[in-house]
Amino acid sequence: MIKPDIVMELEPLFRPQSVAVIGATNNRAKWGYSTFFSLQNNYPGKLYPVNRQDDTILGCQAFPKVTDIPGPVDLVVVVVPPENVAKVMEDCVAKGVKAGVIISAGFAEIGEKGKTMQDEVIKIAKQGDIRLVGPNCMGMWSAAGNLPAFMFPMRIMPGPLALISQGGNIGGALVADAVARGIGFQQYVSCGCTADIQIEDYVEYLGYDDSVKVIMLYIEGLGESNRFVEKVKAVTAKKPVIAMKPGRTEAAIRAISSHSGTLSGSNLVYDSVFRKTGVIRTYTTTEMLDVAIGFLTQPLPKGKNVIITTPGGSYGVMCAEACALQGLNVIDLPEDAMETFNSMFPERWSHGNPVDPAGDRDFAQYLKAPEVLLDCPEVDAIIFMGFGSFSGLSSVFASGIDSNRAKQFEKLIKDFEGFARNAISVIDSGDLPGIRELIKSGLSYGYGLMASSTTSDLEGFFDMLAEALTSDKMMKSNFIRNLRNFFESMAQGSFNDAVGQQIIELIEPIIGALIDHWIQKYNKPVITTTFTETLSRISEEGHFPYPNAKRASNVLAKLVEYSEYL
Repeated sequence: MIKPDIVMELEPLFRPQSVAVIGATNNRAKWGYSTFFSLQNNYPGKLYPVNRQDDTILGCQAFPKVTDIPGPVDLVVVVVPPENVAKVMEDCVAKGVKAGVIISAGFAEIGEKGKTMQDEVIKIAKQGDIRLVGPNCMGMWSAAGNLPAFMFPMRIMPGPLALISQGGNIGGALVADAVARGIGFQQYVSCGCTADIQIEDYVEYLGYDDSVKVIMLYIEGLGESNRFVEKVKAVTAKKPVIAMKPGRTEAAIRAISSHSGTLSGSNLVYDSVFRKTGVIRTYTTTEMLDVAIGFLTQPLPKGKNVIITTPGGSYGVMCAEACALQGLNVIDLPEDAMETFNSMFPERWSHGNPVDPAGDRDFAQYLKAPEVLLDCPEVDAIIFMGFGSFSGLSSVFASGIDSNRAKQFEKLIKDFEGFARNAISVIDSGDLPGIRELIKSGLSYGYGLMASSTTSDLEGFFDMLAEALTSDKMMKSNFIRNLRNFFESMAQGSFNDAVGQQIIELIEPIIGALIDHWIQKYNKPVITTTFTETLSRISEEGHFPYPNAKRASNVLAKLVEYSEYL
């Protein structure tokens, strides 16, 4: 397969075999030190420091000029004063360098003098067909090359996202937030003044990278809107592109000019450009990551009809309003679902949307509700409130065990020693039907201990749950290993806090497995929330609970927007 021109041109940038840091130094007070240090500890290819004064930089042989390096150089990272960059670029042309990242500032962002220097650098680079990131940027990352070409070491990890940012601080904050949520990047480029490679060029390149699932952009200004529309529209047909674009106020427009040296342009024009290209516009870094995670973890809805399930009426009210404000349809409950819930829940249940069992303690029945709703053709998506995470159950579980109850657990576990030893053998055998039956038996038994109702009417539910917990994804996760550890503790015949914590760790993945099972079966979004404003992480099952109804409903609305565009 012949690679498109943009892929050929940017391949040395994202997959370099050799890198030179021009301006590398032993002086800890300079960016050349931290830039070289960032690469030295991570980049696996050939790395060369370039410095006119020192023979060695951080223990590596240094070279006075890039042309003195004996081997080929694919990529240079430039950290020298702006007035020296043009001469450096002449050396790069002579050396046959293919790409460069200019971290140095003091170009178009400072005015006409800087713009003249910037134009000169680009003119020289074009003589050698060198593609440039920046200037005035904070560097870049490529997972394919394990390339952290940052001006200072920054924590980042591989993953399905890509980020192109005209703001270094915004980009760094997004990366840090993503890592905290458990998400990584294939590419991150702090593109600065975009003197050469334009934002739409990066998007076009990323469109051909199958490892990138969602593209995020922080834009302060574009060079040619028509060119952006033409190139980005071809990509949004294949994968989502999310943009954050400030410039709705005069204050922001002035700040953009002095920051990146670009012209902000009319906010209405950008709205039009984004609509034409199918770019999803967001307004904060939190929202951008929320929506990106939505695209990573949820299928696209076929319409705007949403049902809310909630274990508490007040949160259901908040979610209904949030959905309505986003233009989603909080529809009447389908008749078939109404009849089913009348037989499942106490008479006091809400009898409408949101579905609220009104304090029913039969937890398993509540977990059956989403499947009833997803099976209704009128329902396009569900927001499943309050059970995004079971982590809060630990304290509840512990507080509910008094000394008499603990003794009862102790007796139950001693009676269960034989079962536990057999369970270990089943898990070690790797027999999937056996493991599935083991899990089903354990779920039924555990539920029978906690609930006063019979488990006979939940037989099908436990079958489904056991299947969900033994999917390919779950079998590759830590769940089975943790299950074995739990049975090892049970085989010792004692109940203590450590065993209680193991139970919580086993409960935790259930929601993720259920969500994934429902999504795979019905191909509809199932978006969950927590009840507290705590930072969530993507689980091994690919499940991410949002901290509140507003953020969950906003993500669903953006999924609808992209679906309608397609």
